[in-house]
Amino acid sequence: MRKALVFGACQEMGDNLCRTLISNNWDVTGVVRDDSAHAPILSQLTLAEMDSDDIEFLYQIAKEVDTVFVHLPESAAAKKELIFSIDQIISLAEQLKLRLVITTNKYDMQQHWFPSLPFWTKKQPITVYLPKRLKNRLRQASKNGTKILVICCGHSLSCALCHGYLGMLIKETRHKVIIQSPSSESLCHYWTFLPDLANNIAHLLTNERLDQPVLNIVYYPGHRASINDIARCLALSSGKPVSITQLPWTILEFIAFFSPLFRRFLKTRRLWQHGGKPPADTMQLHSKSKFIHTPLELALQQSWRSQSEYA
Repeated sequence: MRKALVFGACQEMGDNLCRTLISNNWDVTGVVRDDSAHAPILSQLTLAEMDSDDIEFLYQIAKEVDTVFVHLPESAAAKKELIFSIDQIISLAEQLKLRLVITTNKYDMQQHWFPSLPFWTKKQPITVYLPKRLKNRLRQASKNGTKILVICCGHSLSCALCHGYLGMLIKETRHKVIIQSPSSESLCHYWTFLPDLANNIAHLLTNERLDQPVLNIVYYPGHRASINDIARCLALSSGKPVSITQLPWTILEFIAFFSPLFRRFLKTRRLWQHGGKPPADTMQLHSKSKFIHTPLELALQQSWRSQSEYA
């Protein structure tokens, strides 16, 4: 039986990973904070309560596993829930020769300066990259023999404010739903339903070839959908009329002076307005390891009707 150590087990991605790995016959230990009040309760899950000073305890537990899982979210609120830094987690896998699996939607963005000029109307998708410092650290670890799988994903479909931006964009009352669109209503983005991603990770590890590169960085396509698509799915899942309004970026710039949340959102303005794409050198997966998906409508329906669990 394969044994996993999952960081952030109290967070949405960590919770989904624990459940999926257990259903695929993994022995799972989830790392949670000492004072955590939202730890998943699963019959086959062992919880390890720690704080940032328990590094020796962490190494003791990690000696009993073969794979380490960690999610690096873009959201600063969710990142605060990580007890140990990503450098500490990489060093853990490096020193104990453990398999490291990282999921993330935290990127550097690259865009040609022409499209940003007022007279330049052509909007091209912005290429997203792993942060340079993180990629260099992973390369160093892979040269030292650590086998690493990095899965890059898009914005989360969760409506919980601390897990993604949809909580900012969607307002629901007793009688209607309002979506603020930060881009053209028909411009498609890549969205990630986290239970799907967790299922795909288990699928990829099960079907992984022995000749996969030591450092394998792949981009999870998720569900390609526009704000119009999301509005239709919300109308079906909520049974309420859904209206779309354009997000006033000028007002948002003013609010950002007082709100770290809105300052982070402003940094993704061009991505919302132009769309994103992975770099051309994205590694390809073997045909047996292709990603699998549930229909977008079902993903939206399940995620938004169960949002209160993580609110």
